[in-house]
Amino acid sequence: MPKFRLVKESPEAVACDLLAVAVFKDAKPGPGAAEVATLLGTTLKDLFAAERISGNVGDCAVLSTVGHIAAKRVAFVGLGDKTAVTPFEIRRAGAVVARKAAGAKTVGTLVPAAASGNGTDAARAFAEGFLLGSYKFTRYKKASANGSKPVAVSDVLIAGMAKSAGIDKSLAAAQAVADGTVLARDLTNTPANDKSPVSLAQQARDIAKGTGMTVKVMDEKQLAAKGMNGILGVGRGSPKPPRLIEINYKATGAKKNIAIIGKGITFDSGGINLKTQGLDWMKMDMGGAAAVLGIMKAIAAIKPKVNVTAIICSAENMPGGNALHPGDVLDMYGGKTVEIGNTDAEGRLVMADGLALAAERKKYHYILDMATLTGACMVALGPRCFGVMGNDDGLIQGLLGASKRAGELAWELPLIEDYRKMIDSDIADLKNIGGPYGGAITAGLFLREFIGDHKWAHMDIAGPTKSESDEFEQPKGATGSGVRTVVEWLTSL
Repeated sequence: MPKFRLVKESPEAVACDLLAVAVFKDAKPGPGAAEVATLLGTTLKDLFAAERISGNVGDCAVLSTVGHIAAKRVAFVGLGDKTAVTPFEIRRAGAVVARKAAGAKTVGTLVPAAASGNGTDAARAFAEGFLLGSYKFTRYKKASANGSKPVAVSDVLIAGMAKSAGIDKSLAAAQAVADGTVLARDLTNTPANDKSPVSLAQQARDIAKGTGMTVKVMDEKQLAAKGMNGILGVGRGSPKPPRLIEINYKATGAKKNIAIIGKGITFDSGGINLKTQGLDWMKMDMGGAAAVLGIMKAIAAIKPKVNVTAIICSAENMPGGNALHPGDVLDMYGGKTVEIGNTDAEGRLVMADGLALAAERKKYHYILDMATLTGACMVALGPRCFGVMGNDDGLIQGLLGASKRAGELAWELPLIEDYRKMIDSDIADLKNIGGPYGGAITAGLFLREFIGDHKWAHMDIAGPTKSESDEFEQPKGATGSGVRTVVEWLTSL
């Protein structure tokens, strides 16, 4: 991970491999852009014409300086409308710069100085974008033929801004959030042959080590003694035993207690209702658990003044000889019975146990759950946006506001009461699947059955957990969706 430092040098004097300066639509210059262009023997108008850029967010033209200034190369980075630059655009520009920095060890930038308003927010947004845009999952990549390794950026020099304790704190927060998001991405990208409920439990222990956080893990015997039949039922068909993992973070002077439940299906074959497509990325069906682990890693560094309990419900859903059958009835933790309408609607079964466990304690001000729960949410909101639903408008709006500040896309979905009858069973209290339509909503209604009278929200992150391509701070593959939003929400309480 690179180190971020504020420097006092003027743009032409910043010694680095790549200097990033901001430009806007209509060839309007950001801080230092016009001066640098002049020193390179051009104008922004000519540059825009030659490089066919418009100044929109995502535009970037990289030029060699051939010794005219201290930097070796200059990136002119688009930020869109000069009057409407927010941390959202700055974050995206940071990611663009990171991808243009291949081969650079030192990067200089005046991009954060182009933002209107709070400079600390701009510095944090750029740092987050740069760190997240730099991400690559290389665990299984062998060394190249000549044994060389790619050059990594070691320093990012931020010019044009005054040093302050607020900026230092913002940069540290950016680093913590990026670290948590990267952890979530790495875990989600890891294939199922190297991932299991047991390995997630060990990851929780590793995160907690030296932080003051505590970890408790229920193995299959303890789950059986407790009556956690949702987790046990889903895990029955796999030789990899299920686990319920609990991490506790306590803050001095905390006035709120929060529970966050994560879905940790380390591979989802669909069970006996075997999936017919998309199996290659079902290693990512633990994206909710990965996000929760990333959140806990981040808050251990940021130290928000709230108490947080993370509960990860983890199993592998396989069609083994002991697997759940369609038509089976599970006596769930919390006292309800559930008929299995489809073994591929397994996430809500494991999550129900975690929600019921949190609800029975009656000590949490809010209960939040995160899950790659339904393809229906992807149909409704597309691949970039997660759905939020729940029983408390203040909580929902808090999460939606946090998502906007964090730069993640989210939208509220309703819990339509008329749809509740879709999950009625003829022989049990509930069935685990509704009709062919409104699947994200009926899944949310199912989860609601297990939270009692607590204030609760559900985040369905099935779509944005995985990206098909690099786009700004989102890499191809696992994205760590939800980490930034929830950390932002927790620090705002």
